[in-house]
Amino acid sequence: QPGDEGVALMPSDWDTPNVGIYDIYSVKWGYKPIFDVSEDEEKEILRSWIREKEDDLMFRFGPSGGIDPSSQTEDLGDNAVKASEYGIANLKRIMPKLMEWTTEDGETYEELEYMYNQVLGQFRRYMGHVATNIGGVYQYYKTADQDGAVYTHVSKDHQKACVDFLNRNLFQTPYWMIEKDILNKIEFAGMTNRIRSVQSSYLNSVLDFAKMARMIENEALNGSNAYTLQEMMNDLKNGIWFELKNNRNIDVYRRNLQRTYINRLAYIMKNEQPTRQGSFWSNYITPIKVDVSDIRSVTVGMLISLRKELSRSVKKYSDPNIKNHLTYCIGLINNALNPKTS
Repeated sequence: QPGDEGVALMPSDWDTPNVGIYDIYSVKWGYKPIFDVSEDEEKEILRSWIREKEDDLMFRFGPSGGIDPSSQTEDLGDNAVKASEYGIANLKRIMPKLMEWTTEDGETYEELEYMYNQVLGQFRRYMGHVATNIGGVYQYYKTADQDGAVYTHVSKDHQKACVDFLNRNLFQTPYWMIEKDILNKIEFAGMTNRIRSVQSSYLNSVLDFAKMARMIENEALNGSNAYTLQEMMNDLKNGIWFELKNNRNIDVYRRNLQRTYINRLAYIMKNEQPTRQGSFWSNYITPIKVDVSDIRSVTVGMLISLRKELSRSVKKYSDPNIKNHLTYCIGLINNALNPKTS
């Protein structure tokens, strides 16, 4: 992309782009013969090779389990926000060129549709790379002779920056995706639902029981140095409902998102964490008993606060779509706080 100099996806000492420096290192560690030493001496040599690289991020390796944001597929940098902003800038360059690059006289728009969906798929990956940082915990596997913690929570400032990124790039409608000249070639309907779907996916990811459990524990362990569940919920609410502060227009995309937000909080109010059986899931799930945790008390606070804001704001709008939307949202909140029993 513009501005890059001397950048390679997998820099290598070997004359091939398909083998990275970690590959070379792991082959050396696993297979290089070590002659004329005892078994204990050989083990010490192998440990020394590990210690030589222990602070070099190029030599880190770990599972992509959704907890450690520094161990994700297709995410090689040390700042997912900055990297994803670069990536989105590239997607915005690509979108206006798709028609030119994917169509030929006498051919259908099949290739255009495929590549359009590929752009949206890449956008989703960027959102996922950032969202994993929220409630994230770095896992630096160590042996007993290595200094430092194995598990470290993502810093408060970085988690807050990630929520801000999602508010700006996802929850504020990504209008650059809505290319009418493309859409009227590939579908008769679907754009509003497509935007709602991607927003809903990552809203649910942020408001995930396991993430919230880790945020609660982070605060318990690290106090004011932690990005707390309360802070995250405030930042998220302020981003999703920013129009209420200045009575700005709330278009159909934002109305869909705002109703989705309330529905997610309603889900949190009445559901426990889903259970998954098997040792495989132990690396992916942070268990929590929702009804006795802080999750629902914080959620109740968000719903009550939002209901007050909606009640004040509904009187200030004249657009019937917006007035009806806000009135409906008040009803959704009432049902979430006082569910009807049959």
